[in-house]
Amino acid sequence: MASKKNTIVAKIKGKEPRIDSRLIAGGLGIAHHNFIALAEKYRSRLSTFGLVLFETDKVKAKMGRPERAVYLNENQCCALVTLSKNTERAVDLKFALVMAFSEAREALAADTDYLPSYREAHDNVAQLVRFHGSSVSESIHHANLERMINKALKVPAGSRKQLPPAIRSAVAVAEGIANAAYKEALITGQDHKIAYKKAKVSILRYAETVVPTLPLLEYAA
Repeated sequence: MASKKNTIVAKIKGKEPRIDSRLIAGGLGIAHHNFIALAEKYRSRLSTFGLVLFETDKVKAKMGRPERAVYLNENQCCALVTLSKNTERAVDLKFALVMAFSEAREALAADTDYLPSYREAHDNVAQLVRFHGSSVSESIHHANLERMINKALKVPAGSRKQLPPAIRSAVAVAEGIANAAYKEALITGQDHKIAYKKAKVSILRYAETVVPTLPLLEYAA
């Protein structure tokens, strides 16, 4: 009989991927409070791999009780899960943890590439709009740039945070292309309209090459 697949997703805590202890306990098929007790027992040893991050959830219902959880980094997870017997369920969990941390690292790397280009491009947009003036608010120019990039790369609106690393990297390249166009406009004295048109032409040319190589499933409506 095939084992049940574990779906584990790492959360970024303090710029570091960590796994919620409730997910690990569920994957092992043990009570969460027992896993917490295990983390407490080995807390001093786990701390050699970094901060042992215990958190207590806020209570949503008036009669509810706050739940304490621990968010473990990769080494801490490996150390604790290694203490479990290699049942089929535990083996599935170990593989799921490896995948979760790998995906989280890729996402962090994509963020590192994406954010600087994004911020610089929009800083340059703002400078051009303020210098040359505009009949519409500055926010419209920012929105138009991101809408154009999304459309060119076939990225659904509002999905940037959920995109896989390959597509986020493509967005980062597009932001860099846009930034180059706006930066050139600042140097040569051209206005934001000309810069936008140049950015659009270059980004559409880039999209023609890169979109066919990206995961098609992510573009489903």
